[in-house]
Amino acid sequence: MMRMILAVLLLAASASVQAAPSVFVRAERGTAWWDGAINARILGTAAGPVTVKRLSDYLAETLIYYPYEVCTLEPVQIDTYVGIDRVTQSEIDAYRGQVRWRVDAMTPDGRKLLAQSVVFEGCASDDPRGAALLVTDVASGAILRWQPLGDRGDGVPAWVLFLTPSEGDDLFSFSGCTECGDRTYVYYDVTRRHIYTEHNGH
Repeated sequence: MMRMILAVLLLAASASVQAAPSVFVRAERGTAWWDGAINARILGTAAGPVTVKRLSDYLAETLIYYPYEVCTLEPVQIDTYVGIDRVTQSEIDAYRGQVRWRVDAMTPDGRKLLAQSVVFEGCASDDPRGAALLVTDVASGAILRWQPLGDRGDGVPAWVLFLTPSEGDDLFSFSGCTECGDRTYVYYDVTRRHIYTEHNGH
């Protein structure tokens, strides 16, 4: 009986660690919560099969200019974002049932893909950090697309990336907002076996 209790406690502790908040938000009056003041503390080192080492190696191979190393990486989960006040937390809670952080997709030639919204930090102080799109091949775990969202236009990294399942010929789409009309659609070129994007918005 004691062993069973200990096992349950360890499982609960593990689940709470995995779901620990990483991005702390204070909404500002008149703006959406994802445009509020944000302080991030990313502690993880993997998102699914992709470790920081694998991602850093991928960036070294694919970025001709300014490759960088990634030191922390986490998949976005339901409890990644937390409001530091009651009003902000209520706004975040209101969106939880409406947004997706993970989308399964299939290419026209039957290749299964996994798209994840992740948060990350580069190792150097001037390296990219924030939210990014990570697409992997389900069968092999190979990285097919890495696309940081960039900054919000004010020099502050964007820490929120929303995913939307396919609405037509696209595999899925992503955006840093839900109601602003700014969206990037993701497609797959069967001939080149290559993912490409088309931006629609600002």
